[in-house]
Amino acid sequence: MMDKLVRDIQSKQVVGIEPTARMAEAVNRMREAGISCIVVLDAGRPVGIFTERDIVRCVAQKGLTFADQNVREVMSPKVVSCKATATVFEAFSQLVEKGIRHIVVVDDKGLACGVITQSDLVHHLGYEYFVKARTIAQIMHRGVQTVPPGTSVLEASRLMAESRVSCLVVADGAKPLGVITERDVARLAAERRPMDTLGVEAVMTSPIITVTQEVGVHEAAEIMRQRGIRRLVVVNAAGEVLGVTTQSDLVKGLEYKYIETLKQIISDQTQVLDRTIQALAEKTLYLDGILSSSINMGIIATNADLTIVYYNPAAEEMLGYAARKVMGADLRAFHTQIGVPLDRLERALGAVQNHRRHSFSLDRAGPGGNLSLQGRVSGIWNDDNLVGYVLMVQDVTDRKRAEETIRRLAYYDMLTELPNRVYFYETFIHELARARRSGTPLALLMVDLDRLKEVNDTMGHHIGDALLRELAKRLRGLLREVDMVARIGGDEFTVILPELKSPDDARLVAEKICTGVMEPLHIEGKVYHPTVSIGVAIYPDHAAEGEDLLRLADSAMYAAKKLGRQNRAANVCVHDEC
Repeated sequence: MMDKLVRDIQSKQVVGIEPTARMAEAVNRMREAGISCIVVLDAGRPVGIFTERDIVRCVAQKGLTFADQNVREVMSPKVVSCKATATVFEAFSQLVEKGIRHIVVVDDKGLACGVITQSDLVHHLGYEYFVKARTIAQIMHRGVQTVPPGTSVLEASRLMAESRVSCLVVADGAKPLGVITERDVARLAAERRPMDTLGVEAVMTSPIITVTQEVGVHEAAEIMRQRGIRRLVVVNAAGEVLGVTTQSDLVKGLEYKYIETLKQIISDQTQVLDRTIQALAEKTLYLDGILSSSINMGIIATNADLTIVYYNPAAEEMLGYAARKVMGADLRAFHTQIGVPLDRLERALGAVQNHRRHSFSLDRAGPGGNLSLQGRVSGIWNDDNLVGYVLMVQDVTDRKRAEETIRRLAYYDMLTELPNRVYFYETFIHELARARRSGTPLALLMVDLDRLKEVNDTMGHHIGDALLRELAKRLRGLLREVDMVARIGGDEFTVILPELKSPDDARLVAEKICTGVMEPLHIEGKVYHPTVSIGVAIYPDHAAEGEDLLRLADSAMYAAKKLGRQNRAANVCVHDEC
């Protein structure tokens, strides 16, 4: 996985802006795309980058007047880039060494062709050698900055810029009341709000979810996922602020020691295994050799006849059988006892007899829940004679849970729990390829929740979030299991309809969605009648390439929204019919 190339995992679109554009345009593009940075391009070449942190810095230094400046005057000129042919490990090392979260991907001509993020790299690099932080105390930011109620947003922006932090905690003494973030400042800048007279209590996120520093990293990630939030404030037993941790910190916590220990761990494990196998070949010493290198590894050794001659305490704990009941038993009988088919064992022994090693995985019920085990079968050789076998088993339950947590963070939208933009694009490419092979139609629907901004501005973002969560639930209930619905940002959703019997079925599904979504929704004592505008594009009738289908479906959705303002019945548009 470390040899995988950047071009295999990079995003295929670059949100860019020219150096001569006004900053107001850059801020608005970032807000519309729901991204934290924008790449500055000169004739397609990256010459700078502008982030939400830069917005805070500009607001702190110049107030809203920075919006009239050119991008070139305020951008960060030290954009970090790598070639699409670089390996994932090379990109990851560059990201960590420079302390950044985004790398611009360039082709052989130096033209920007994609963007790769820290989350992309962590997900694709693999987790085999990760060292996981166990508690929030190990990853949280302890130097948290607090401000009292009544502080202006402008003052808060200056403090964030000076401290180079992504958020401030609004606190009454040491008791947290709310949080204001870089994204809040970016939003207010896009709206041209007067931040010198606006108090932080008017824009902060409140109430906030708090945890103690003893909470585990995995548990904190689950709290964020279930609550649909991006950060947690860490407090002591008296409820006083100790620090702040974010989704990014959780990912960093799971990867924290990776870079500094990866090579050493790989080297150490290789040396331990080689040393163990060499010791096993020495008939009078091999049990001591196993014992000295089996601190966290279950080890079972047999002679050439498959009689178990060694079974260490770690194996007892992982497999649930005491050594006194196993020693002297036949390895085949033991496999049958723990529920492993004999044909799997025979394949493993056959590989060893041909001077290979055999790796395997095993899931079993343990006293504290299901366990995930990984292991390897190797031979004990005396010159060219096979004199026995050794099975090494490791408990990887915690690692697999951590992998699943990171996968959810990378592939799922925290608010709606639907697949996100990254997962949607991967699935869309896969389904489109399958449609080409099978010759069956495939439809792409762009679904937009109408008037969400109006609801957010008049009723509050918590009502808008409730509408988005309900829309996600209703969309899932209206589709087949083979269909996919994803949230790609803001009020926009996408639906993939594979294996259609007829292209006309796409319109029927779209109309079914419109009708189902309009069912009354009760939130905080009020009744809402949500509506959506849907654009439809069909493969191969309208286009044969994925990017063209996306563009046509998006265009049809805007046509549906325009017609819907004149006649609410006209909220579905199929490309070439509107």
